[in-house]
Amino acid sequence: MKKVDHTILYNKTIKYAMEKINKFNSNNPLILFVANKQAKIVGAITDGDIRRGLINGKTLESPVTEIMKSDFKYITSTKDYKKIEEYKKLDLKIVPLVTKDFELIEFIDLTKIKAMLPLDAVIMAGGKGVRLKPYTNDTPKPMLELNGKPILAHNIDRLLAFGIKNIYISVNHLKEQIINYINDKYKDKNIKFIEETEPLGTIGSIKLVNKWENDDILVMNADVLTNIDFYDFFQNYKNFKDNMSIATFNIRINIPYGILDTTDKKINSLIEKPSFTYYSNAGIYLINKKSLKYIPDNQKFDSTELMEKLIENHKKVSHFPIRGYWLDIGNAQNYAKAQDDIRFIKF
Repeated sequence: MKKVDHTILYNKTIKYAMEKINKFNSNNPLILFVANKQAKIVGAITDGDIRRGLINGKTLESPVTEIMKSDFKYITSTKDYKKIEEYKKLDLKIVPLVTKDFELIEFIDLTKIKAMLPLDAVIMAGGKGVRLKPYTNDTPKPMLELNGKPILAHNIDRLLAFGIKNIYISVNHLKEQIINYINDKYKDKNIKFIEETEPLGTIGSIKLVNKWENDDILVMNADVLTNIDFYDFFQNYKNFKDNMSIATFNIRINIPYGILDTTDKKINSLIEKPSFTYYSNAGIYLINKKSLKYIPDNQKFDSTELMEKLIENHKKVSHFPIRGYWLDIGNAQNYAKAQDDIRFIKF
């Protein structure tokens, strides 16, 4: 959202403010933020403030400073995700992101984001997709389409919806297709590429990033389709003070026979056709950047190895059960299922 959309100079009239708000379409919140002569935000005006001002005797030629509210809502850091959540609960539509001196950086449109999470993200998109041949003979697996959009794009859009701005994509197999697509479709976003010269496993390439903007990193496989709530995932991770948290999905095993509980040859009990539920790795992780020291440089290394290393070193590793939709699009059967499911998933 451009700065000029919702700013107005302090010396403008109420009539000018009305004319400016009147030009907004139905998608624009009916609010203006007042800037002083030093271009610092000093107040806010809604269409309701204009009406109340006129009722109370202000004229169309009165300056907007006479009706503005100086106790407006704002944020000074996109890392203040709890403040954003608070504002969303107040049903605010837009808040300015300002410096400590109240200079405008940008507007945050709360109607278009679900949260503003202080995370960097890495999407692992370097695999060859062997189990998806012949689909992947000439197309990298993350670029296979679901409802007219690549799987990779669905995941990027999900990250952006939660305010995750710094995104890395780890690429290798047929990487030019991925790079060209991202540079075209997401050229205004902060998306960078990690280019593997040789396969580095499911998490090894993360060590090729020189600098992180945030303390915590979200890593996910490019070939999963999910509507996971990243805000709940992040809250769970923070509340438990984890070094690493793994998103999981339930897998139920149904035994079609009666199971005997025995001691030696003695039968203690019979369980008829039992079911067992297990938590399985969903390929989505939250990791504190301090934990990256356990990943070796320039070596093939998998996420499961990182879990084991952290546990060996008495670091806290927990899991987060996904309550929504999740599917690994790793084979032709699941790809066909995803093409059917995508029409009914609520993102």
